Amino acid sequence: MTDTDLLGEAERISALLAEHAAKHDRDTTFPGEGQAAIVRSPLNTALLEGTSWLTFGRVLAILSRGDAAFGTAWLMHQGAGLSYLALMDPAQRAFFDAEFRRGTWFGNALGEPTSGNQFLMPQQQARQVEGGWRISGAKRFVSGGEQAKYLVTGALCEGRPSFFIIDKDDSVRVEEIWDPMGMRATRSQLLHLQDTLLPESRRLGFDPTQPNPISLGLPWISVGLAEAALGFAISYAKERRLPPENRPLAELQWVQFSVADMSIRLEAARALAMRAATATDQRAPDFPLLQMQAKVVANEAAVSIATAALEVSGGSGYLRSRPIERYVRDAMSGPLMAWSPAVVKDFLGKALLGLQQPPPG
Repeated sequence: MTDTDLLGEAERISALLAEHAAKHDRDTTFPGEGQAAIVRSPLNTALLEGTSWLTFGRVLAILSRGDAAFGTAWLMHQGAGLSYLALMDPAQRAFFDAEFRRGTWFGNALGEPTSGNQFLMPQQQARQVEGGWRISGAKRFVSGGEQAKYLVTGALCEGRPSFFIIDKDDSVRVEEIWDPMGMRATRSQLLHLQDTLLPESRRLGFDPTQPNPISLGLPWISVGLAEAALGFAISYAKERRLPPENRPLAELQWVQFSVADMSIRLEAARALAMRAATATDQRAPDFPLLQMQAKVVANEAAVSIATAALEVSGGSGYLRSRPIERYVRDAMSGPLMAWSPAVVKDFLGKALLGLQQPPPG
């Protein structure tokens, strides 16, 4: 499919997601209809077929405009699923290629209670056994993990950070704790690993210099949220009539200024996300720095735009019958996701001053 075809397909699925987003947010349920649609779609294997990182980012923004919770879960599936390309065993690589292409769902189980933003630096120790390693511990914020058949997880193996694709078998227990403020449909549950096998044949040989979907994609989730919030503000301002003259809200100058400011912030965030994606496609040396910068700017833009759109809509926007209150809650999650703005600024400052190299994507 061409880029235009892929973007059109993303719009189709985004409309489906938007139709059900409020219910899934209210009930804290996973968007199963979105999952069913996308695993049958060329979007699910687009990166395997050579789609550019820029197009992937734009697709993710469109999906997130429909439902940012699903966009987040799908991004984690893409990042975890495509990690099979880093498997060192050719037979395992072929097996997981077939699994991914048929639509099997993968979960990203890298977050630990002790590691926070350091999701590529596991702290939990594994013990060596025949055929691999075993680990007991907890992994948190596993978006879509309940739907996953396989998980990507990490552990310290003989003191060295190591990563594996594992079965989500009976040794993995889901703890029902997910009742958050926003991103409620991600179902990002806490997983308990109880003497879970980490097969040596499924050890991942990550190349930290290579791009990965998650680092590239996180800014685009916020871009999609910001697009949704701005679109709502414009529509509401045009439709809302003010007594006694029955004038549209859009005629008020402060509303015009607010919408203009939202647009400027969105375009700035989108432009930096596009620059980061283009640099990633070109394998420019600074692409990891640009991805981190893009995430911070997009996170801040989404929060600012969603909050301003809520202000434009007034009390009506505060009602659950309007999507803007969900956009605000979902937007707040961006700065909390790794890498957080504080961690990004710490690495960026040190890197730019020649004190420390930034972390790999």
